[in-house]
Amino acid sequence: MAIAASSTQPTPFQRFLVLVRPQAGKIALGVLLILLATAVTLPAPWILKLVIDDALPAKDTAKLGVLLVVFTALFIARGLLTLWRNRILQYAAMRVTCDLRIALFRHMQSLSLRYFDANQTGKVVSRVAQDTGELYNLTNGFLINVIADTVTVVGVLCFLYWVEWRLALAVTFVLPLFVINYLYNRRKMKQEARVHRDNWDQVIGFLQERVAAARVVKSFGRESAEGDAFAGGINADYFHYSRIVMRNTRLGVIADVLGSVGGLIVLGFGGWLVIRGDMQVGTLVAFNAYIVYVFPPIVRFVDLAAVLQRANTSLENIFAIFDTRPEVADDAGKPALPAPVRGEVDFVNVSFDYELEPPGRGRPRTLTEVSFRIPAGKMVAIVGPSGSGKSTLINLLARFYDVASGEVRVDGLDVRSVSMDSLRRQIGIVLQDNILFSGTLEDNIKYSRPDATREQILAAARAANADEFISQLPDGYSTVVGERGSKLSGGQRQRVAIARAILKDPRILIFDEATSALDTQSERLIQQAMDHLMKDRTTFVIAHRLSTIQRADIILVMEQGRLVEMGRHDELVGRGGLYSRLHALQFQEPA
Repeated sequence: MAIAASSTQPTPFQRFLVLVRPQAGKIALGVLLILLATAVTLPAPWILKLVIDDALPAKDTAKLGVLLVVFTALFIARGLLTLWRNRILQYAAMRVTCDLRIALFRHMQSLSLRYFDANQTGKVVSRVAQDTGELYNLTNGFLINVIADTVTVVGVLCFLYWVEWRLALAVTFVLPLFVINYLYNRRKMKQEARVHRDNWDQVIGFLQERVAAARVVKSFGRESAEGDAFAGGINADYFHYSRIVMRNTRLGVIADVLGSVGGLIVLGFGGWLVIRGDMQVGTLVAFNAYIVYVFPPIVRFVDLAAVLQRANTSLENIFAIFDTRPEVADDAGKPALPAPVRGEVDFVNVSFDYELEPPGRGRPRTLTEVSFRIPAGKMVAIVGPSGSGKSTLINLLARFYDVASGEVRVDGLDVRSVSMDSLRRQIGIVLQDNILFSGTLEDNIKYSRPDATREQILAAARAANADEFISQLPDGYSTVVGERGSKLSGGQRQRVAIARAILKDPRILIFDEATSALDTQSERLIQQAMDHLMKDRTTFVIAHRLSTIQRADIILVMEQGRLVEMGRHDELVGRGGLYSRLHALQFQEPA
């Protein structure tokens, strides 16, 4: 599915047509059925003319019966054709929408972390769920109505000119007023639709954040304040959407008035022609019936304009995501990192900044010329004040971000020179707040290795000291953990996360504050699991509790994005530098 914009910068709607192309056959059949349904409908008013002008004056019951049968058959045929048409086009529209959602989600998975850092979760979810839903309306209802109404209006006008060109010309004079009415309001409609969509994105983002942080909201007693803030967002949305509704209403009312004016013209001018004897009564009745085929569709075009504006706004949002290229991406043909790796890690003059703009005065880089070498199989502790760049080191090692300058190497290979998938298969990460997915404990453990056997899953859980508490649960490994693992304690979630890392069997391990938020008993169990997992692997441990890393082979001390000290615990304490001061602060005797 070709989605990215070309050098000619096609419009969002033109790019949308590319998405529709796989369903072109079904849509073409639907269009044909629209034309057939329209064709069988058009003779109906003329049958009324024949009844009034021919059958009734002649008192010809046979002819009247035939005309009524034909009239009924036409509407039955239209109903069947419409049913078939709707079924085909609704299927095509849903398939286009589903394919778009899949493609959008897959593209989002390829984007770098910086994109998700810069965009609220609710906003991203809204793109996949709501914006794509607008395109269903565009493909289904909009397409059906535009084609059917356009064919109807053109066909009826041509027929009316053939029947009585003077009366048809009078009707035609009203039509440009509909166009003027729409064009006058189109620009404001687009602006108001954009403002409404941006505000709604903020509301959805706010809602998602507060639902996810319900525990924090309650702990600070902020329920009422958050309710007021949400009400403010909803009221703003009410205001913006009301403007859209009122503008659409004005458009509709004006269009309806113009349609009534057209009807009055037909009755007035047509009645005058009948009085003069230039037109039969049946012809006037048929003409008036045909007007119903002209003005209501044009009124509907006004409503469809609102659908088109909403869809166009959604298309702009969607293609803005498709046009976002991952900052950290694999070039085609990159070789895989040879597996299994030994685990040697080198940082060579690495500098990095989370901001895209170069750091200016008063804002230093996140990392500045960091260099170190870690032999395979060593345990490395990374310490330093908050914001010193500790987590950034592991983000660059796992290539969640790319360095601004310098190199990060694994077994002597620049991580940018090998495929990301092969690199990350060799790295296991256990975070302070590990995310578990809604599903069973077994599903969460084998997330790192979907093809794992039951025995391998159990072995990993035992090694992580997780099997004991899992076995005591009523449903055991089939226990559903809830969203983000909400049904488990912090220590239990950590042990499941470690089991997941053990099952992956990586050669490089990263523990980012893995025990800092746990009680003593949970920390002891997790430390035992970590010790089991770290054997014969290169391990990076980020910790504020210096007591947990005193036996590390190498300690890296970070400060303001620079590596200021490196060595073993005893060496660093004896130097009297930053590590020694941090150690003294944690272990000083109470006054």
